[in-house]
Amino acid sequence: MQDRDHVPLRRGVDAASDAPLRVVLLAPATSAHTRRWADDLALRGHQVTVCSWHGGPGPDDWRITSAPAGGGRPLRVLRAGHWLRREVRGARPDVIHVHSLGVHGALSLLLPARPAVPLLVTPWGSELRAADRHPGRALVARLALRRAARVVPTSREMAELVASRYRILRSRITVLSWGVPDVLLDVGHDADPRVTRAKYGIPAEATVALSVRSTSEVYRTHEILAAFSRVARVRPDLFLLLVAGHQPVHAAARQAQEEYLGLLRARAQDLAGRVALVDQRLCQAEMFSLMRASDVAISVPRSDQRSSSVLEAAAAGCRLLLSDIAPYRELLADGLLADLLPDPLVSTLADALSGTGPLDAADRLANIQLIGQTERGSLKVAELERLYRNVVRAGTM
Repeated sequence: MQDRDHVPLRRGVDAASDAPLRVVLLAPATSAHTRRWADDLALRGHQVTVCSWHGGPGPDDWRITSAPAGGGRPLRVLRAGHWLRREVRGARPDVIHVHSLGVHGALSLLLPARPAVPLLVTPWGSELRAADRHPGRALVARLALRRAARVVPTSREMAELVASRYRILRSRITVLSWGVPDVLLDVGHDADPRVTRAKYGIPAEATVALSVRSTSEVYRTHEILAAFSRVARVRPDLFLLLVAGHQPVHAAARQAQEEYLGLLRARAQDLAGRVALVDQRLCQAEMFSLMRASDVAISVPRSDQRSSSVLEAAAAGCRLLLSDIAPYRELLADGLLADLLPDPLVSTLADALSGTGPLDAADRLANIQLIGQTERGSLKVAELERLYRNVVRAGTM
């Protein structure tokens, strides 16, 4: 009799063929990244199912299923195991791709210890940072990574971390940037930014510095505002734009975000007319329009991977002010023009802002062309598709 937890492999998919794949993404349905990957794969004809701890609305061409809610945590975990194995049996995937090593990494451990289909894991930098401080998270990361047929980080530094700290063979690691969606790269750059500025209350002639990451402690938004406060008096043309980002699903995380935003709003009151906080959720196109209406983009976390937000800001023509960390040094080594800011951040960012302005035309064009040539989203999803086919073929040999 067949094991009820056995995950049947759909035979007959040749890595060299154009036959559509069945892909299960074990990933947060509310993430803009998840929805973009699902959209891109579905657009190429693949059948996509997103299995998520929390649900969310799905479009017509791919499916979302969420873990059953209710009951205490042990009961919910037990029910989640039954749910996940049932969903995977029904989807009959060729490949399962786990995104993040937090709750979805833990969910992947509810699958059979030796799944019948290849398992890929994309570790998110934030989850591995959390694992540094939490033994339980580190254990989940270690177990999930060791089950993976292939680990797919977005930066060379993260690949080295996975190999050295978690003892993953380098032959099982493939670095793959998420890139920038074609629809953003192919828009024109001659639109009047004053329309976007007027929409968000930004003076038409200001020099605009945009924090391109979500407002949070991870992205050091308080330090960005502190640096801006230091130079605001001597740079009356300078304007700071902050974006709240997505609202967390967990109630405790939402409360923490609101408290953080409250502190920012209180501090920004002393800079009335010089700082704007965009607290509504923005779609990708709206965020890119803000980048195109800005002169300077700031991303200064203490650690990161190859950030799509940074790549998008470069494609929008912004001057880049980035923390001096390994993944950003990789970007410069690959030809991107940016300024790196070592700690102490408030001082170095204030110094940079005191003399900052738009990129000159040649540097702006160089960054736009580099992103268009090396980070085009359609090329990245094609690489991912080839990777899927290769691991499927290896698993059937």
